[in-house]
Amino acid sequence: MFTKTASYYDALYEFKDYGLACSELQGLITKINPAASTLLDVGCGTGKHLAFLQHAFSVEGLDLDPGLLSVARERCPTVNFHEADMTGFSLGKTFDVVVSLFSSIGYVKTVANLNKAVRAMADHLAPGGLLLLEPWIYPGNYWVDRLTANFVDKPELKIAWMYKSALHELTSIFDIHYLVASSEGISTFTEKHTMGLWTDAEYRDSFLQAGITPTYDQKGFFGRGMYYGLKNTR
Repeated sequence: MFTKTASYYDALYEFKDYGLACSELQGLITKINPAASTLLDVGCGTGKHLAFLQHAFSVEGLDLDPGLLSVARERCPTVNFHEADMTGFSLGKTFDVVVSLFSSIGYVKTVANLNKAVRAMADHLAPGGLLLLEPWIYPGNYWVDRLTANFVDKPELKIAWMYKSALHELTSIFDIHYLVASSEGISTFTEKHTMGLWTDAEYRDSFLQAGITPTYDQKGFFGRGMYYGLKNTR
């Protein structure tokens, strides 16, 4: 995953308004589960969501990438982070809210793993707890062979990263090429990102299998949609 870019991740996605997203998320949680006090972020990355959410909830984070977790622990030194696979983790506790944000679910790649991940998240919900997931792109909306280029232009850091989107069976593939300039010099490298492409029906089914009736918000926090629902108390 982010084997070479963990330390650049926040710069690469600086265009994302985490503060606004977390404010909207907090508002939704307050509306649906007003008594919620604990929250787990699955696929937490560098912990930037948790940097905001920790002021409203007792939070923890989980991710498989040690490089991203290293950044997260430095950013949020009082937060407990877990290095684990979202398709089969067991923390021995439950939470009032479990979230998986910014399409991190896509990295589990297969429908079977999608179902396992959603089940694992649901298993960590307290009765009546809220599960919220931001999906990756639907198969019908994926842009095959599209050229994409992004740029970071800071005084101390310049990054050009580009790729041609590819499709293999039911996964999107970004073989991303980076050109990075910093005080340490200029370097080039590649990093491959493979993410599963699932339909609306498959996302909904994963929730239903986990005992949660999903509600869908077309916009979500970043224009990619959002599924959420309360764990069945029966």
